[in-house]
Amino acid sequence: MKRVLSAAVAAFVLLVPGALTQNPPAPTLDRVGFPASYQDWPVLYVYDRPDNRQVRTIFANELAYNVEDGQQSNYPYGSILVMQTWACLRDTSGACILDENGRFQKDPAATPTLFVMRKEKGFGQEYGPNRTGEWEYVAYRPDGSYQTTPQNSFSCAVCHSEAQKNLDYTYRTTLRTHNGSGAVPNIVITSYRFLPSTLTVKAGTVVTIVNEDAPAHTVVDDDRYATDRMRRGNSVSIKFTVPGEWNYHCSIHPSMQGKIIVQE
Repeated sequence: MKRVLSAAVAAFVLLVPGALTQNPPAPTLDRVGFPASYQDWPVLYVYDRPDNRQVRTIFANELAYNVEDGQQSNYPYGSILVMQTWACLRDTSGACILDENGRFQKDPAATPTLFVMRKEKGFGQEYGPNRTGEWEYVAYRPDGSYQTTPQNSFSCAVCHSEAQKNLDYTYRTTLRTHNGSGAVPNIVITSYRFLPSTLTVKAGTVVTIVNEDAPAHTVVDDDRYATDRMRRGNSVSIKFTVPGEWNYHCSIHPSMQGKIIVQE
């Protein structure tokens, strides 16, 4: 639901004058509708995005929220997802201030934007080659006025066309079904490795480990800590309060090892 036209498209327009004389096709009417009561809906997940320093909260109406793991390839008609983007609270250097759980905090002085996607039978046809199933998109301000009109929502369709079709063109909705936190990871599991293999943090830091590998993995030590099998998208957050070294590994693939050094 981003409003950014890809750099590749922009470059193509600059390099080939006249190749694109108008915006890509999009609906001319708002069939999505401003969801005035969205804050009463359940939260699907909260995602901290470090590149643009935002807290992104995804709300879902009942139809969308009740989609279970393995059924995301075909959301039912009437499904509505709302992405509330909110600037994070920052320190004097511009870095996001983390709460006690290591998560971004919303800046109370900021104004959010609401990116809304709705699925209905026959929706999406007017996006032409950028059609993403039967979803249509509009972005609103909190008062219901337009941030992105239907005519300019082609940018949302272009973005979601890059999402996985087996998730019905949605992003990260498996964070709920796979118990992902949405926190910015300190360590990523990929290609049967913990990256970085050694991490140094200060005491009191919350470290988030995310499995982005296809197979399941675990995070365990030999004495006191062990996760369940973490499928792709699963994450675990651990707060380290005592200085020292913590050595861990994957019990399924013992050659996978990592270390966290906790300093005063």
